[in-house]
Amino acid sequence: MLEPAQPHLAQGEQHLDAGEWHEAEAAFRRAIVADADSAAAYSKLGVALIHQRRRDEAEAAFALAIDRNPRYAPAWSNLGNVYRETGRTEQALEAYQRAIAADPDYWVAHQNLGGLYKQMGRTSEAIATLRRATRLSAKNAFRRPSAAGERRPGCLGGAAALLLLLLAAAFVV
Repeated sequence: MLEPAQPHLAQGEQHLDAGEWHEAEAAFRRAIVADADSAAAYSKLGVALIHQRRRDEAEAAFALAIDRNPRYAPAWSNLGNVYRETGRTEQALEAYQRAIAADPDYWVAHQNLGGLYKQMGRTSEAIATLRRATRLSAKNAFRRPSAAGERRPGCLGGAAALLLLLLAAAFVV
């Protein structure tokens, strides 16, 4: 049986894919009404809000997702992105690390952390973390989503993975 929020989450994903941010927001809000405990719904709402440049509301949505499920890695990673975009580097670092602690195979958090390490001038850590993100993405490329609201766990793909490896190699020069 599907969770009550699942149809709304799927609809919201379609709107996100189409760049229809307001429609995605509405669908994720319906998902929250259907299941107020859905960490995925709050996290996806935050993504729709970020696309609308409503960072404060997005940050609150990610915090609500974490409140619902402190082990929901996408919410931690998304919160880290908000922190990073607003210059709160140390908080971003902690959020990405919490995402990885919650789900060590969540390649997106590794990718975000690698980008933050690069920004911080921590080159060797950036290279190692980006390589790990690439390996995890390739490993998960064909895995089926297992949780409500989870999608394309390995969408980095071959070309993007190669690009990340080349980028990491460029740091060494």
